[in-house]
Amino acid sequence: YQNDQVHEILGKVAQDRGYKRVYVLVPNYQAGKDSAAGFKLDYKGEIAEESYTPLGTLDFQVELTKIASSKVDALFTFMPGGMGVGLVKQYRQAGLADKIPVLSAFTVDESTLPAQQDAAIGMFGGANWAPNMDNPQNKKFVAAYEAAYNSVPGTYAMQAYDAAMLIDSAVKAVKGDLKNKDAVSAALKKAEFTSLRGDFKFNVNGYPIQNFYLTKVAKRPDGKFQTEIVEKVFSNYGDRYAKDCAAAK
Repeated sequence: YQNDQVHEILGKVAQDRGYKRVYVLVPNYQAGKDSAAGFKLDYKGEIAEESYTPLGTLDFQVELTKIASSKVDALFTFMPGGMGVGLVKQYRQAGLADKIPVLSAFTVDESTLPAQQDAAIGMFGGANWAPNMDNPQNKKFVAAYEAAYNSVPGTYAMQAYDAAMLIDSAVKAVKGDLKNKDAVSAALKKAEFTSLRGDFKFNVNGYPIQNFYLTKVAKRPDGKFQTEIVEKVFSNYGDRYAKDCAAAK
């Protein structure tokens, strides 16, 4: 459901910024359809057009022509991996990047920025964390990661680190007695660790309650690219389905 929340962030941003018409561009498979649905949870303006491209599409000239002529206020897109690299580069080359803002989910992040580079600068995304998050544990993590791998960590690295720290906290709480599964489960639910993302706890349905942010791609003084927090969109946000969980009743 986190993916749904990331798309929802961007729908709320589009709504709050008064974007009256938005073009939706996603791949034609379930994740693409889910992303479009997530965006529309909070966006109540006009969807000028929804384009569902074949999975693996690398040439977006047809869609870019439509976007350019559609007189929209923004583009919402979910184009992960190589699709996102191609779209971002072509969007910039078409002269659209400085005219029509891009609200993207899993399209411009630390996994694709090394290939997108300058073409992605200024494009927005939604996330529960960014490398420039201002807390001591995150600053230490980012510095150590960059020293070890000579690259900027992304959300996937953050989540992997948090998961390891969560498991570590549970192992310590049960003093290494992993045979007591109920005790381990209870310790995991307490989430007594220091998350890189700051505030964090589990909801009644086992899904995190956390903050979500609007991010923007920037080029650092050292020449590397990263996403940076623009504003907090949701505070201590739990998914909207938690109330339907049996544990909540």
